[in-house]
Amino acid sequence: RAETERERLIANLDAFARMVAHDLKSPLAVLVPASLTLRDDCGQMSQAEIVEFATIITDTSLKMNAIIEALLLLAQLERVQKANIGPVNLDSVVGQALRRLDTEIRTAHAQVMLPGEWPTVTGYGPWLEEAFANYVSNAIKYGGEPPLITLGADRQPDGAVRCWVRDNGCGLSAEQQGRLFAEFTRLHSERASGHGLGLSIVRRIIERLDGQVGVTSVEGQGSEFYFILPGVPADVTQEVEP
Repeated sequence: RAETERERLIANLDAFARMVAHDLKSPLAVLVPASLTLRDDCGQMSQAEIVEFATIITDTSLKMNAIIEALLLLAQLERVQKANIGPVNLDSVVGQALRRLDTEIRTAHAQVMLPGEWPTVTGYGPWLEEAFANYVSNAIKYGGEPPLITLGADRQPDGAVRCWVRDNGCGLSAEQQGRLFAEFTRLHSERASGHGLGLSIVRRIIERLDGQVGVTSVEGQGSEFYFILPGVPADVTQEVEP
């Protein structure tokens, strides 16, 4: 069993390294020429041209930073033996995730609809914020024009809580749905510049919290990404994590 786990980690690391090398190389191919042009020709450029190249450099640097942040989170998920799991206030978690995505939401003219209230779940706030941020970010990238994104949560008969993010995009085929949460998969690469780590990270987060992930989608009718987490027992009186 230990050998099988070791082989799995080695295979994941190999796939991960190849993907990251590719995805870091792509923005570098934009960043380096833009930087050199700005350095060598700024004296002959108009103010508008300088701003244009500076914007390219900034945007590309932010994309690379997002890849690095995802790497750090993935390393944390592999390293941390036990997170501070307990009752979590989803209203606060979702609010923080949306604040992180404020620029993306405004740039895409996305409309985000939220429920009147959120149930409390058993989890770890920072990880759940990352899960929601990934789902909403994908809904912005792959949603309609403009994106219409609806978030919600439903309590299940067994007490678990199903959290979901719906979009108004083109939907996914059965084959695409089957490999969505596989290691380092990216779909619709011609439409989005995502680095391919998001859904894999969400899956790892939710599984670490004793939950499960999934998607329901019909081509041409959008998608609903969800995760299911343990609810909070009625007799739990400890403080809810903000």
